[in-house]
Amino acid sequence: MKSLTLFAILSIFLAGCGVNRELTRLPPPPRLSVLSVASSSVVKGRIDDLIADSLFPPSNVGIKVVSLTRGVPVYALNEDMVFNPASNQKLFTSCTALTNLGPSYHFSTAVLVDTTRRRILLKGRGDPLTSTGDLDSLARLIAPRLNGPSPWQVAVDASFFDDLFWGSGWTWDEEPAAYGMFITPITLNNNAIEVRVLPSAIPGTPPQVVIDPPTSYVSLENTAVTVADSPTVRLHISRKWRERSNTITVAGQIKAGARGRTEQLSLWKPELYAGTVFAERLKAYGVAVAGEVHADTVTPGMMEFQRAEHGIDTVLTFMNKVSDNLSAECMLKTTAAEKTGLPGSAENGVYLVNAMLAGFGVDTNRISVVDGSGLSRYDLTSSATIVRLLARMYRDSLCFPLLYHALPIAGVDGTIGTRMRGTPAAGNLRAKTGSLGAVSALSGYVQTADGEMLAFSIMMQSFPGATRPYRIVQDGIGTILATLKRGEY
Repeated sequence: MKSLTLFAILSIFLAGCGVNRELTRLPPPPRLSVLSVASSSVVKGRIDDLIADSLFPPSNVGIKVVSLTRGVPVYALNEDMVFNPASNQKLFTSCTALTNLGPSYHFSTAVLVDTTRRRILLKGRGDPLTSTGDLDSLARLIAPRLNGPSPWQVAVDASFFDDLFWGSGWTWDEEPAAYGMFITPITLNNNAIEVRVLPSAIPGTPPQVVIDPPTSYVSLENTAVTVADSPTVRLHISRKWRERSNTITVAGQIKAGARGRTEQLSLWKPELYAGTVFAERLKAYGVAVAGEVHADTVTPGMMEFQRAEHGIDTVLTFMNKVSDNLSAECMLKTTAAEKTGLPGSAENGVYLVNAMLAGFGVDTNRISVVDGSGLSRYDLTSSATIVRLLARMYRDSLCFPLLYHALPIAGVDGTIGTRMRGTPAAGNLRAKTGSLGAVSALSGYVQTADGEMLAFSIMMQSFPGATRPYRIVQDGIGTILATLKRGEY
């Protein structure tokens, strides 16, 4: 009986080996020479050869290139395959805001005052670039007008946006990283705070922790220690985010004589963070302020005393050059607030994005737009869709200059400031990057050697390991496009 059982097991094992041998005889997947199409064999050969077979078997890649000058396709590979666009999503947000708000729109943060009830209200209208300096200037300008010994009460009005402070499809562990900040219409320093840790001169003692801006809105727990030798416990700078707390924690070890380390951390309820810093700046200018900052709304009798503003061109440039997520989400919700009514929501902003794309001839049932920044894993689009968007914006004489000049320039600035240096693409190619785990994208504009404008989108997804090899291929394609001459495509 035992021999029979062993024989049965051996038979199953050998049968499985037989199946595996059969699987190895399956034909290999089609090569790029079969899948890609191009306007000429020259373009096809150069790009196909660059995308080495050894690099891409475990991944997906989609590419679309068109000539905007002549209105003809140049190269395509899986152009209709959908990918997570990562921060290429900001192209949709940029174009929707430009076409709906117009090139002269201004985002603002205003100070309103009720002198009868001695109330001061900081009201946000989606300006993502409000800084400590802006709040200091507002406080300095209105302080002389806040006379009398009786204290003032400071509040914040965040009613311009809905109360969904987190994007759909954002992963839970984005917090407390600054790029995963909370979305509010009143912002301060990207809704984050800077924490710098400097070693003590005496080993065995705590390091110095500098918080910028200094504010009572956060507290500090510093259990870290300065050591004479190489640290055996990694220095950890964080916030008690699981507890929805604004307590900054510093733990671990830092070596004496080290340069120190700086982290940007998101803060819980950043609208109150902005209000608290504003109240502290008012106190610094001699204004008596009582009580804690709280949420409120504008009431009859309040007058606007002062406001800080940033134009849409400034916000677009910052958003795209550094790939700022808060700017994108504020831009999406602000567009919704202005065009569909208060409060501004991501849902209504997405409706406007889809309406714009549908007007450009895009089948929005074949893509998925969820947020403004591209942090969501639910976003899906194709290289063909992005190129269609870029092509339509190119023909918009009013909006295109703002979009074009807001994009990072290869080898010069932004997220591609160190890429393609020393190539014909440097100072020429302008494009938006996109990066998430196992996702890398590059989409934008480049001029050929003869000055012909091309729009392109390169999307890569589902690869293991680092993104550097994929970015190298993207840069190579950008360089090929910049060197093309008439007759070669």
